[in-house]
Amino acid sequence: MVGMRGTTTNGDIQTSQGARTAPRVTSRPTLSDVAAAANVSVATASKALNGTGRISAKTRRIVQHAAAQLGYRKSAGSARRSGTAARARSGLVGLITSDYNGRFSLPLLTGAESTLGASNHAALLMSSHGQPALERSHIDQLAARGVDGLIVVGDTTNPRQPLKPSTTMGLPVVYTYDPSTDPADCSVVCDNIGAGAQAIEYLLSLRRRYIAVIAGSDDFQAAHDRVNGAWRTFTLYDFQPVDVLYDSWSEEWGERAARLLVERHPHLDAIYALSDEIARGAVRGLMAAGKRVPQDVAVVGHDNWYVFCSNSHPTLTTFDNNIALIGKTAAKYLLDALRGRPHHGITAVECPLIVRESTETERKTTLDSSDKLWRRGGGN
Repeated sequence: MVGMRGTTTNGDIQTSQGARTAPRVTSRPTLSDVAAAANVSVATASKALNGTGRISAKTRRIVQHAAAQLGYRKSAGSARRSGTAARARSGLVGLITSDYNGRFSLPLLTGAESTLGASNHAALLMSSHGQPALERSHIDQLAARGVDGLIVVGDTTNPRQPLKPSTTMGLPVVYTYDPSTDPADCSVVCDNIGAGAQAIEYLLSLRRRYIAVIAGSDDFQAAHDRVNGAWRTFTLYDFQPVDVLYDSWSEEWGERAARLLVERHPHLDAIYALSDEIARGAVRGLMAAGKRVPQDVAVVGHDNWYVFCSNSHPTLTTFDNNIALIGKTAAKYLLDALRGRPHHGITAVECPLIVRESTETERKTTLDSSDKLWRRGGGN
């Protein structure tokens, strides 16, 4: 059944079914063939292909996709006049992020750009604020501007549904931080299981034996992965954690959990906190209970979030999510896909341990200071 059509005030054609299946064309396809395949008027097809007129990004994409399927090519003179002479690649890559404050997307963008720049590509960043409809709209906008592929940036580590083929329309996609649930897709994440295993290995190497784990919300994959990693090392060395506590990813919870642990386990000598927020709260709770950090209780966090780990006293030993390397890896995989060598499955990037004062007192962290106030006060 042919979808219903209607012309809008800006020349778009509305359809209940979207683009129709491309008709069989026996000779060189014409603009009329493209318009018919896209279920729009010839005028709208012309605007979409020439980048003129006020039409929606979605309509522009449908027309461009129909033209590509048909093998439509504008005449050389027409292409020169519109400034859209054909080229193999645009050199643009779209980054779609659900990150609200740039904590994940900005370092990932920095890493991606270092790889893309070496291949004469540039990145365009747009935020979906975690809204699927806005994500699809942004992809339409980016695709209409000719991006070669997409890097999708998450902020929870939870697996996500892959983009629909009707949304990507053949664009290669790499998912980062939040992996796709489709094993055929390409995803790049941080190795939370490895970090959890390394955290306990490190604390055991410091001769800590009464170790507790303070986790965030148990509906986050990161919490399960880091705890599972910790259990791997506990099992390997025939140890047991004195406690594993779940609640929120907050400083308040870290403080409350530390107080509770000291009450329950007087011999407690180490805490693995699954975020820097929790870790800083745990340090405060331990000190309030009369414990010294790290002399009595060593504390390890996760995220290497500067505002928490470096502005804490003592400074926090923590794991870095290596987000810049995730960005570099994602960009490399996307470029490989553009060259006909796509990657599949999930690639986990190692999280390095950053040792600071909350586990080893001699690890003094240099403060970021200009020294100008001291010199102005006559300290020279």
